[in-house]
Amino acid sequence: MLKTPPPPRSRRRRSIFGDTRAAAAVEFALLLPLMVTIFIGGNEISIALSIFRKVGHTSSTLGDLVAQASTVSTSEMTDVMSAATSVMTPWPSSGTKMIISAVKYKTSGGNKVCWSAAQNDTAWTVGSAPPITIPSGMIADGEEVIVTRVRYSYTSVFSSVMKDIWGTGAITLEDISYFRPRLSSTVVYNGQDCS
Repeated sequence: MLKTPPPPRSRRRRSIFGDTRAAAAVEFALLLPLMVTIFIGGNEISIALSIFRKVGHTSSTLGDLVAQASTVSTSEMTDVMSAATSVMTPWPSSGTKMIISAVKYKTSGGNKVCWSAAQNDTAWTVGSAPPITIPSGMIADGEEVIVTRVRYSYTSVFSSVMKDIWGTGAITLEDISYFRPRLSSTVVYNGQDCS
C-alpha cells in the first residue's frame, strides 16, 4: 500500500488557521455577555419608562380633579388621592408619594403655599415658598395655581448591578403638573385659602 507523504509544515499551519468550523461558536461565546446585558438593560428601561408614564398620568389626574372644584373637604381629598393612586395600577401604589398644593403669586412676596395635602410624603409648609421652582410667567400677580408632584421609587430586580453602575439600586421617577382653578379663581381646601 502506498503511503502519502505528510503535507509540508507551512501547509499544515495554514490548514489549522484556515479552519473556520468553530468560528461561529467562539463569536457567540464572546458576544453572549453583551447580548444578555443589552436585553436586560432594554427590559429595565422599558419598565422604567412605563412607570414614568404612569407617574405623569397620576400627577395630571390628581391636579385635574382638584382644579375642577371650588372647595375641597378632607374626605374629598382622600377620595381624590385614592383615585389618583389607582392610576398607578399595576405598579404597587405603596411607593407612590403625592403632594398637591395651591400656590399664589404676588409681585411683592413671590410664590406662597396657600394649602398643601400629601400622601406617603410631607405636605409643603403653608405660608412659605414652595420647594420647587414655578416657571416664570405661569401666573400673574394675585393668581393661584394648583401644583402636583408625584414621585415613585423604582427598584430594579437587578438592583445590585444598578448599584454598581449608578451608586443606588433605585431610581426616583418624578412628575410635576400645574393647573389653574376652573370654577373660581381659587380652590379652598378644608377652609384654607390665600385670601
